[in-house]
Amino acid sequence: MLAAVSLALLLGRAEGAESDLEARLTTLPGLSQEEKPPKATAFSLGLRALEAKDYAGALAQFENAVSEARIDATPICWLTAQYQVCHTLNLLGKSAEAVVRAREMVTECEVSLGEEDPITSEALSHLAFLLKNNGRLTEAEPVYARNLASLVEKHGDDSFFSAGARTRLADLLMLLGRMEEAESHHRQALAAAQTCLGQEHTDVCFFMTHLAYCLHVVRKKTEAAELMDKAFAIVRNSDALKLSNATSLLRRQAEFFRDSKQMDKARLTGRLCLTRLAAGGESNRIRFFYYDRVKELYHSILAADGLKPQEIQNHLTEVETQARGDR
Repeated sequence: MLAAVSLALLLGRAEGAESDLEARLTTLPGLSQEEKPPKATAFSLGLRALEAKDYAGALAQFENAVSEARIDATPICWLTAQYQVCHTLNLLGKSAEAVVRAREMVTECEVSLGEEDPITSEALSHLAFLLKNNGRLTEAEPVYARNLASLVEKHGDDSFFSAGARTRLADLLMLLGRMEEAESHHRQALAAAQTCLGQEHTDVCFFMTHLAYCLHVVRKKTEAAELMDKAFAIVRNSDALKLSNATSLLRRQAEFFRDSKQMDKARLTGRLCLTRLAAGGESNRIRFFYYDRVKELYHSILAADGLKPQEIQNHLTEVETQARGDR
């Protein structure tokens, strides 16, 4: 099974959402390798408009890109353009409209492609992400659960796909305060990842980190510390920005080490997380939802470490400037 599973599925990339989408969507099992995300005029113009913060212009271009694609013939082009329509609506402050559009996208995938299609799974994951990050947690839960059930049925409970979906559901359950359920799902996700990837694989770090943070929250301190130390060792000895779901795992590690007053580790992981997000452009939906939170997190780490307000501001500016220059 592992041969069919490219780790690019969950690999976050700082080049922007369009390259990240290409990395993930073209490696889903059963998906044609021939089609690539849209690089045609309307989509490209939409990306340029986003970078210029011309959100109304970007929305018009992405709508054009949707109309130029066909879900039956060019589903990746269609889905990629739909993603950016939803993202741009969020940037325009129209989150409710973005969610409506994402629901319509899922329905169209189910009707045209079927519930088992990998494109439908991607659409479900996108809808759940929008709901969660717009604060609609109770609406997001059944979407996450449904996507997990579909992936388990298609790929098995111990697949990398199912493990990732289970972790996303567990994180939502933590936000809902259902910690016992969340811990159980996080443990299952880590076990599945270790089964399909092996105990020593670097991408096990993501699942290990999220379980450790959950245990930290429920005050199982000894086990949490042991797991997080193992996960941090992977970050320290790897190219952390290329790990699966780097933003998520680095943020959790930074929070854990800040709370545990391990400031050297907190500074390292916090800076890496901010660097990754700062390198992203306007087209990156993860940057839209998480940038301010991560910047505040890193600010709190620097403050706890004794830096003065102006020193913190200068340092944050330096990190952001360097990250954008390295794009």
